[in-house]
Amino acid sequence: MNKIFILFLFLSSFILKAQDTLIPVVFLDDVVISEENNGFTVNDFIGYVKMDTTFYQGFKHLRYYQHSYSSELNIYNRKNNKIGSLIRFGTHFSDFKNAWIVDDSIYFDGKIYKRNGDYKFYTLEAFDEVFFPKDTIRVSLEINKNENSDESQNMRDAKTIGFSIGTDNVKQSKGGAKKKLAIFDIDMQKYYDYIISDTLYNGIECYVFTVKVKDNLEKNQIEKALIRKVLSYFDKSNFNVIYREYQFIYSNWFINLDMDVVVHFDYINSIHVPTDILYKGFWKVLFFKKERTDFRLKLHDYIIE
Repeated sequence: MNKIFILFLFLSSFILKAQDTLIPVVFLDDVVISEENNGFTVNDFIGYVKMDTTFYQGFKHLRYYQHSYSSELNIYNRKNNKIGSLIRFGTHFSDFKNAWIVDDSIYFDGKIYKRNGDYKFYTLEAFDEVFFPKDTIRVSLEINKNENSDESQNMRDAKTIGFSIGTDNVKQSKGGAKKKLAIFDIDMQKYYDYIISDTLYNGIECYVFTVKVKDNLEKNQIEKALIRKVLSYFDKSNFNVIYREYQFIYSNWFINLDMDVVVHFDYINSIHVPTDILYKGFWKVLFFKKERTDFRLKLHDYIIE
């Protein structure tokens, strides 16, 4: 398994896949979703969730439009003491065909770099490749569902999982992972509660869709639910995802990982863009050192006309 594959799991996406099976039971909490009032049924709603492309499109906008960024990444040891940090400020430029970044300033402290200038940790490499590419990259607003032949299957799987909730379209199924990730599959529904509610988020009326592990599961059952929680806020007016939170845990003889990812969106001149991304995670791959990190990326001053 590619050691950076897991770190891309929730951080990059250029492939979206739809699913066929609709969940038969959904719990409603403080909200009534009816065809009469909203033009869709509960099963319609679940279909929207599973086939959503707005989360992916928001990240396409992130690369397509110029904006400023600030980020902080911290590295911790096994006692959870901070041993290094990397802070950067800069601008993501775009001419709507190509994009590139320019760091205005970089500050680091502690164990970040090797003597030759390379990073000491793979987490840093992964975040650089996703958010701070060294070279100019091509950008487009087109959603391309075709597979990129230059990418490994691991990378294609990572992108599919990261941006398609509950996908079962992962060709590799080591340790039953394919089935365990398909959180809407009939075989997985005994492990999860599915709850629809509503809320007001940044002044926007939203549906809230929560998928979480049941409270009464035995330990061996919990271990079968790799995705522990997915929380999504959908703008009621257009079904754009404007908040999403993932909790993901996986452990076997080869790898241990525990990750939380939170993404906030907003509208800039009616364009849907990410504004705040948070990651907190631990991972250990056999024969490699443990890495415990947290990362926050703030995105602002978008130029959208």
